[in-house]
Amino acid sequence: MIKVIILGIVFGVILQRSRVNTFDRIGGFAMLKDFTVPKVMLTAIAVSIILLFIEVKLGMAGFHVKALAIGGIVGGGVLFGMGMAILGYCPGTLIVSTGEGALDALIGLIIGIVTGAFFVVVFPHILPFLGPNLGKIQLLPVSTPWKTVTVVVVAISLFWLARKLDTLD
Repeated sequence: MIKVIILGIVFGVILQRSRVNTFDRIGGFAMLKDFTVPKVMLTAIAVSIILLFIEVKLGMAGFHVKALAIGGIVGGGVLFGMGMAILGYCPGTLIVSTGEGALDALIGLIIGIVTGAFFVVVFPHILPFLGPNLGKIQLLPVSTPWKTVTVVVVAISLFWLARKLDTLD
């Protein structure tokens, strides 16, 4: 648990120092003028892929493919998009901005916690409306050497793409 808290603090510091939680950065990306947000996120995804792969290999974490439910994905995407449009924050930057003292972020965080608790209560009742369970779909090859190659190729591609976005800034 302490490892998760420490990594969360480190990630929050990186988000705060890169200023990806500010309107200028988020709005600049929405207008395709500032590519700091995708560069930070692509780098975070690449590092996370590598660290998760190492943790799975060392037996410190498990990788479980979840069943695909299109209704849940579409509904979640719509709710996430509405939250981004109303507040201008994603969940990570919402917490960083709350820590910086932004009142709008604090209100958004409180609303997010309340609606999250509400979702937990109503989830069993809305499960039938999330669409059919399409089963577990695994896109990566099953054998271990191919998983290793896939992780390395994806991570390198994400790092390359983040560097390529530097030329657009």
